[in-house]
Amino acid sequence: MEKSIGVIEFRSIACGIGAVDRIVKASDVRIYDAKTLCPGKYYIIFAGEVGAVSNSMNVVLEESGKLVIDWVVIPNVYPEIFSAINQATSISELKSIGVIETLTSPSIIASADAAIKATSVELVEIRIARALGGKNICIINGDLSSVSESIRVAVEYPRGKDFLVDYQIIASPHEDLYRAIM
Repeated sequence: MEKSIGVIEFRSIACGIGAVDRIVKASDVRIYDAKTLCPGKYYIIFAGEVGAVSNSMNVVLEESGKLVIDWVVIPNVYPEIFSAINQATSISELKSIGVIETLTSPSIIASADAAIKATSVELVEIRIARALGGKNICIINGDLSSVSESIRVAVEYPRGKDFLVDYQIIASPHEDLYRAIM
């Protein structure tokens, strides 16, 4: 089981593809996902022990820093992050919904992790910039006070880097909204 996750986004597809090789050669990590994004970007998610993920990230940043848009290393990542990226989460009870929208994949992963660490909320989905015009979203579910607090904490990272597009808290969503997003 991975204890840490690294997410990095490049403004160059070629650089991103080369970075996949450097990441796995630098340390004992596993590439979880690596793809092109709109518009002409590339992202990599990799996981492993905290030291290994940090080392691989440092190697790539040293070699490709000028082409990096954003990056994050999250130690002690919640396992729900992996299933939410795959859009494979199950929700126990439909409650209030929080939605975060960012400009980078690292910022949405950092937001999602902060949200579920802040309070008792469930991740519905993390959608990485595919068919979203380069934007990313995270949807959480929980009681209104927990969703509100989780959103408050979760938007700190993207807001601080000027990658926050918007966020919404929907107190009592209509059942049609649940069908539309799940």
